[in-house]
Amino acid sequence: MVMRSLDIPDLFSAGAVCTSWYAAYSAVRRVRIPITDTSPCLLYSCADDDPDTATVYSPAAGVSFKVRLPAPAFRSRHLLGAAHGWVVTADEASNLQALNPLTGAQVDLPPVTGLHHVEAASDDPGRPGYNLYNELLHINLHPIRLAFPHKSTTPPPPPACAAMEKAVHPGHPRPVLRRRRLHLLVLHRGEMSYARLGDDRWTLITESDHECSIYAFDLNGPAPKARKITQRFQLSDYPYCHFVFAPWGDMLQISRYTAFRTLTDPAPVPEEHAQEVTNPRLEFYTDEMELYKVDIAGQKLVRISGHDLHGHALFLGFSSAMLLSTKGFPRLKPDCAYLTDENLEQIGMNKNGCRDIGIWTFETETLESFADFPSVPPWLNWPSPIWITPSLC
Repeated sequence: MVMRSLDIPDLFSAGAVCTSWYAAYSAVRRVRIPITDTSPCLLYSCADDDPDTATVYSPAAGVSFKVRLPAPAFRSRHLLGAAHGWVVTADEASNLQALNPLTGAQVDLPPVTGLHHVEAASDDPGRPGYNLYNELLHINLHPIRLAFPHKSTTPPPPPACAAMEKAVHPGHPRPVLRRRRLHLLVLHRGEMSYARLGDDRWTLITESDHECSIYAFDLNGPAPKARKITQRFQLSDYPYCHFVFAPWGDMLQISRYTAFRTLTDPAPVPEEHAQEVTNPRLEFYTDEMELYKVDIAGQKLVRISGHDLHGHALFLGFSSAMLLSTKGFPRLKPDCAYLTDENLEQIGMNKNGCRDIGIWTFETETLESFADFPSVPPWLNWPSPIWITPSLC
């Protein structure tokens, strides 16, 4: 009875006390966390919950549960990226943290002013902000969320090297866990930066590269070593690009193209958030996706179809790309992509705008809404929902 009343992070701690407490913890955990695998889950905030509470929804199990997170309030955070069960967040003051939503573990990351081209400043009314210097361009930013979430990496295959995308569009920071050490690699408009847990600044690794490239990084030694393993892949219309290793040995690139459409009956925007939505009648959506196999030897991309996913499902968005076999997961749709929003301009500038979330079917080239599934609790558009892989590490 006591353990049923504990928040999930405290429940984990209680289970470590002794054998009998672990038995009670295990029984309660099956009820409180009704998932038995580490398949991707959607992390988001529900309107009916308090600002400290987040919802974790598992499409594979068709169930959801609640977690109470440490300060600052979950609803005040910007979710910037995720990998290995950890989420990178920025609070309203642009302080950065790495957070494990299940265990409640949280560590501070180097500040945005630790990036080589960002410095603290203030605007005319005296509000705190930041100056961004980029290729002779000077921008005064308030708040920083309009600039910082332009980062992206993917996690490394074992034991020591990471293959990461350098996409045309900037992405988001994601943690890389290796030998119980936390590494962060971030991409800002083609510039890759790196930090270890405890660093107070970000170390610039690669200079700006405005086309899709693939790099290999060796994380051994005092500083990572970068090596480009492909030439630039020129793609039209500047898609969002993801790279993922397939279990059959291929490296895949997924290109996501987006567009706008005008809504005839837009959802009402609360008056207190009206200034945060540029145009409530404009909806951002995914209108095309393309799959490629990366031919490293031939230095080219080979177009493939959804059937070449061999019954796997992709999970894409502000997180490391994931490819999961649907065998044993009858609720998951094979040869599809489960998407969350990754349009950084919309997320940063339209805090309460619509989110581009759903299931993309490659065969029919259509996007099905999660909202059509009654088992999914409704989410708020802020913080923008993100995929995580539940982890107790």
